[in-house]
Amino acid sequence: MGKAVLKVLGGGGEVGRLSVVVRREKNRRALILDAGINFDEEDRPVFANTYPPKYVDAIVLSHAHLDHVGTAPMYYISGNPTIYATKPTIEMAKLMWADFLKLNGYYSPYEASEAEKAYDATRTVDYGDVVEVGDFVLEFYNAGHIPGSMVTVVNVDGLRIAFTGDINVMENKLVEKADLKSIGKVDVLVMEATYGTSTHPPRRVSEERLIAIVEEVVDAGGTVLVPAFSIARGQEIMMVLAEKDLGVPVAVDGMIRNITEIMLENKKYLKRPELLAKAYNEFKIVKGWRDRNKVWKKPGVIIASAGMLKGGPSLYYLKKLGDNPKNAVVLVSFQAPGSPGRRLIEEGKMPDSEEPVKARVEWLDFSSHADQRGLLEIVKMLKPSKLIIVHSELDVAHQFASKVKSEIDDIDVTVAHNNAEYVIEV
Repeated sequence: MGKAVLKVLGGGGEVGRLSVVVRREKNRRALILDAGINFDEEDRPVFANTYPPKYVDAIVLSHAHLDHVGTAPMYYISGNPTIYATKPTIEMAKLMWADFLKLNGYYSPYEASEAEKAYDATRTVDYGDVVEVGDFVLEFYNAGHIPGSMVTVVNVDGLRIAFTGDINVMENKLVEKADLKSIGKVDVLVMEATYGTSTHPPRRVSEERLIAIVEEVVDAGGTVLVPAFSIARGQEIMMVLAEKDLGVPVAVDGMIRNITEIMLENKKYLKRPELLAKAYNEFKIVKGWRDRNKVWKKPGVIIASAGMLKGGPSLYYLKKLGDNPKNAVVLVSFQAPGSPGRRLIEEGKMPDSEEPVKARVEWLDFSSHADQRGLLEIVKMLKPSKLIIVHSELDVAHQFASKVKSEIDDIDVTVAHNNAEYVIEV
């Protein structure tokens, strides 16, 4: 059996900015698995490191979240590798790159022309496909994170290396959970552990709590603002509300609309496409400022991006609704430290001011990442000899590594660090 080398370009000891290089020990020809970005305390983009584009045979994008795709167009400043991803990932990534450049173009080393080159270099793959790329044979499987998300298995020199991207094994209305059975045994597992020390409640509990808050607030004459990520979280909340037929006006605003349209064009990646279509057809889709100025003035629900209240329509609605105790703000997305959403939860303050928010504020766990129990299930199912933990804060990663070693015999566990190289020989 040969040797492979893995280098972590981002996502080592941090959540997001994930990017991993896989190459044979014998040469520099490489495969890039994800190429994401993070944002610093000043909300400026922090890009993953890159590998020399002339040696890159291909880039694989696990899914379309910016912390997995935001650096990818940098490879098209001086290169032109093929990008492999599912159709919804490709279409959503195109939107994410354009939106990123609109908001952060000043800080970006790439421009719209590179993002267009990246899009033009894409090749669509599907779950179950096997693709030969240079020295590598790639297999793709459902990761259960968002529509189109995939686990990639890299076969090189007799080794099977699985890269999870973001992964989920919990049932929800939007997507089927990760297809672990089809993957089978691997030699090396490069796995995210965002929630390596956490336990998520059953989805049903979060759904019922959301419905209860909506009924309570709207019955009392208030409006519920649900800031949500435009990819997946917004659509899942739409489906939860559509299923219940509450008879309550629901408005949807921001990029959630565009992403929903892409998802409905790719129905095979959805668990219940008819329910998302029902929500899209029945709810008020906000299409401009005329709509936007109306929907918050009457009792109902508004689902709007951005999920962390960093900008977009959700921030506008918060400023309109936040000073009325009849209203509620229900956060359903991850709130990064230092984000306006985190500040709202911890301090009850409006973004960029000391003004208190009088509306009721709640946070509900609708995570689309596996928790500690789910991550352990993944390791036990795939039976790797070596586990490399990425996409996790350092303390969480080390605690999860200890948990794995305490429950599973004969496994080598490594907490990844950025710019570190790992020689794989099983």
